[in-house]
Amino acid sequence: MMVNPKVFIIILNFNSFQDTKECLQSLKQINYDNYEIVVVDNASKDNSYEKLKEEFDSYNIIKCNENLGYANGNNIGIKYALERDAEYICILNNDVVVKSDFLTKIIKVMVDRKDIGIAGPCICNYQDKNIIQAMGANINLYSGLTQGKYKGYKYNDIPKRDILVDYLGGACFVCRREVFEKIGLIPENYFLFFEETEFCYKAGKNGYRLLCIYESRIYHKGSSTISKYSGLSYYFLNRNRVIFIKRNANFFEKIIFSVYIFIEAVGRIIIRKESLTLIKNIISGFKADAKNIDMEIVKSFVK
Repeated sequence: MMVNPKVFIIILNFNSFQDTKECLQSLKQINYDNYEIVVVDNASKDNSYEKLKEEFDSYNIIKCNENLGYANGNNIGIKYALERDAEYICILNNDVVVKSDFLTKIIKVMVDRKDIGIAGPCICNYQDKNIIQAMGANINLYSGLTQGKYKGYKYNDIPKRDILVDYLGGACFVCRREVFEKIGLIPENYFLFFEETEFCYKAGKNGYRLLCIYESRIYHKGSSTISKYSGLSYYFLNRNRVIFIKRNANFFEKIIFSVYIFIEAVGRIIIRKESLTLIKNIISGFKADAKNIDMEIVKSFVK
């Protein structure tokens, strides 16, 4: 009898017990039969860790002493999984509810196609489950943006086929063990946003293909935890867009990007009436150390 590959599902929790609980309850219904769940609590202050330990005592619940960001928290879970012979690792946001066959559909494709290093599901809206939130994206190093596939489309209206992409969103992706062994873990210098973009980009540069699988679906609330912290998302989205280009683009791409982002910023301020804080956040990216997180800035948002 054929045994399915061992999959570890990594879920990061930060002050969001109810979201994590709903996610874990949906995972109880999946039809894949060889997996373990690892919940990493990123130094929550709302007793999430204690509640999770009490309600889900059969799962691996790990508590961090300090919140060093999305990548650091997930990497703790990834290291735990790799040390226990994981064949595949699924990164899953805690504000997600899954379909029962989401993982089975992904692993089947990855077993059949050895060229696929990372695969992900079609991510649909939690509130309106027929509307697509993301089906991966292509990365543009001239603009520093990911160009999403089928965002806002109805699930039943798009071509019923898997699509190759440059990037799969951090809400859910499944990665082969060998990818981590070859390119390393998720980069920890961003704190929030663009770390999974760089990870996917690096995987592609090392010859791995990325695939979004149409028949696999999850439902994502979207920034459920982040929205609790005013200014956090806006700062890191704009700052880290610059960091990503500094770390990954070539000289010519960096020049084009440097001109483009300020022209775009002026347009956003004039047309969308965005705050001048936008310029400040972009400049912060150009000035920042691209290898390290400034935790004092993080603490000014996450108190």
